[in-house]
Amino acid sequence: MTTDLGGKLSTPISWLDRTDFGVYALCPAGYVDDWDGTEALDTVSEHVGKIRLPDHGEVLTLGGEALPVAYFPQTMTFVRTIGHDDESGLHDAVERSEGAAGWRDDVEICLGGCYFLIDSMAPGAEAGEEYSIRVDVPPGRYRVQSLFIAPPMGEFYLHRLRAVPAPAAGTAALVVPG
Repeated sequence: MTTDLGGKLSTPISWLDRTDFGVYALCPAGYVDDWDGTEALDTVSEHVGKIRLPDHGEVLTLGGEALPVAYFPQTMTFVRTIGHDDESGLHDAVERSEGAAGWRDDVEICLGGCYFLIDSMAPGAEAGEEYSIRVDVPPGRYRVQSLFIAPPMGEFYLHRLRAVPAPAAGTAALVVPG
């Protein structure tokens, strides 16, 4: 662990910077070796999207531009850097953004288990530890929300997972087309 200037302990930031196509996929661990790189072709131009894999559920895609990405598990937030001079204080900047106005709802998605964030256009079997980020997500339905921030150290897109509460007992569930 490293210490930020504010004295808070934080983990070093691991950036994934391996997409020539601009799209990452949050691929289920059990499907990584079978991922052939064509599954997310329809989401290439979207900053946030989703696809469905038969027998493996929904897959979150992050793209639109070829930007490095990191995952902050404590806030369940993907951080895509447009450019930054320094990483010190980035964890705090992301935490401060939690209550910010302007978060945009993108998609709702069912997730749960172990995933690997990989280049969506490359075969998953080639990803390995060096070219992927492990992401563990508790089972549930999530709303993916996005926000642009520009703290002093740089500019970043944030994409966070927010649990969607289950409908109260005795009420009808809202079905979101996917």
